[in-house]
Amino acid sequence: MKVNIPRTHYLKKLCSYRSNPELIKVITGIRRSGKSVLMKQFMELLLEQGVSEKNLLYIDLERKRYVLDSERALYSYIKDNISAPNPYVLIDEVQLVRGWERALDTIRLEFDANIYVTGSNSETVSSELGTHLTGRYVEIGILPFSFKEFIERYPLNDDNGYTQRLEQYLHHGGMPIIDLDDDEEKNLAILQGVYSSIINKDIRPNLEMNQGTLDNLTAFMLSNIGNLVSAGNIKNGAHIRDPRTLEKYLSKLCDCFIFYRADNYDIIGKKHLQTKSKYYVADTGLRNAILCKQEHNEAALLENAVYLELIRRGYRVNIGSYKDHEVDFTAWKPNSEPEFYQISLELDKESTVKRELNVFKTLPSSKKYIITMGKDVPRSLPEGTEVVDAVEFFLSS
Repeated sequence: MKVNIPRTHYLKKLCSYRSNPELIKVITGIRRSGKSVLMKQFMELLLEQGVSEKNLLYIDLERKRYVLDSERALYSYIKDNISAPNPYVLIDEVQLVRGWERALDTIRLEFDANIYVTGSNSETVSSELGTHLTGRYVEIGILPFSFKEFIERYPLNDDNGYTQRLEQYLHHGGMPIIDLDDDEEKNLAILQGVYSSIINKDIRPNLEMNQGTLDNLTAFMLSNIGNLVSAGNIKNGAHIRDPRTLEKYLSKLCDCFIFYRADNYDIIGKKHLQTKSKYYVADTGLRNAILCKQEHNEAALLENAVYLELIRRGYRVNIGSYKDHEVDFTAWKPNSEPEFYQISLELDKESTVKRELNVFKTLPSSKKYIITMGKDVPRSLPEGTEVVDAVEFFLSS
């Protein structure tokens, strides 16, 4: 059963740029995360707000990829189909047309068009795009459903309260394409198909690759979600001998938004450390599907979900290093002091409490949080430290 959940968070962002037609708005994110649906919801919102249908031009390049196969063809099609001044031009999967940025920049200038596009590959905002549209585009990253949206999609009932829904969210993820009420094996097959689609549509056409090597790399990265890894760790774990091959494959997996990288950050020295990083998958359900449910690590899934939520809220997120301690996340927004997060599935053991709290004692910020699914809260906490229930965290603003 398909349910259309309004992506309110992203719609607000898209609307905020309506008054900036000089900027091309580029919506990016992993395939099947809801970019096309978001575009259609935005069109409906524009109509509700009084924009005439004549002022809207929508193009699905997945369907027209063999007709609009060049920047010249794309430019001509848009030019011939604009029927009103100051049009809104909305294009799905724009990366399928090489040179699209030049065609759209010309349309923007000639017709004073307000342009919104979606792309499933970060090459849509690559150095080439920066060269042709320097200062004239903005990227809006979209992720699968948040836990708030998941609850809207699957309301609470007699059998499923907030805790049960959160466990389901961590296990199944937030891809809009799956249906929690459907057969689990079917959902796993759908998510495996999403991964195959990314490989075949976004990676293979641009990269000569060994499928077995890429699969080994993906499996290793998914098995090590939440672990600090170096290039050497990854190379050995994924059985890749050539460091150039590793860099090429890993870059492509991040370009297609399967993985997000969190770099190490020296809290005291306030500088990035290049030695090790953590990688997080765009959807926790995708992890379980690709690993075929062989490695269910709820603590890693919770950490992954918290990372994505912080990114969704507009934070810049790094791993924080302080002396001999590691803080799970150092997160900040422009002109704001950093916030520190420790993620712990439970706080029921004294050793766990000591480990999680010890690093907080000397950190300079007053914003220190421990996110947990456990119900036990330590009696004594370092100044400025707050223990936050995971459900409350995901449902808060």
